[in-house]
Amino acid sequence: MVPDDLQPHYFTGRWIGETQGYPMPAHIWEISQQGIGLRIATRWEGETNVDMFFGQLASDEPAFIISGSNHSKAILVDKQHFVIAGWCTNDKRGGTGPNYDVVFSRPGIAELTARQAYAQYLEHIGHTEN
Repeated sequence: MVPDDLQPHYFTGRWIGETQGYPMPAHIWEISQQGIGLRIATRWEGETNVDMFFGQLASDEPAFIISGSNHSKAILVDKQHFVIAGWCTNDKRGGTGPNYDVVFSRPGIAELTARQAYAQYLEHIGHTEN
């Protein structure tokens, strides 16, 4: 059972993802939940094609695991941001180059603090995930 303070309301709704370290279009995500399962509708900024991912809330931390993605983990940094290490693969860059971390923010003012949230992630969380 997921404790009340880790319930999926922290993840449900719209998120805007910013790739760190490489200029890419924004990742636009809409997350809905049923129980501990998450459904993620995703598209690139400026595109209309929507893909679907599925995930499950972690039982021991404010995070979720994306199914079928080599268990990519989305880690909540604060109520307005989460990070997925190595999420931006080279599929949009012609198959060349490394993967980049993506910080997701709630739309609006939280997007302006994405870099600070990412720095906090790297300092306090990211070093234990790599």
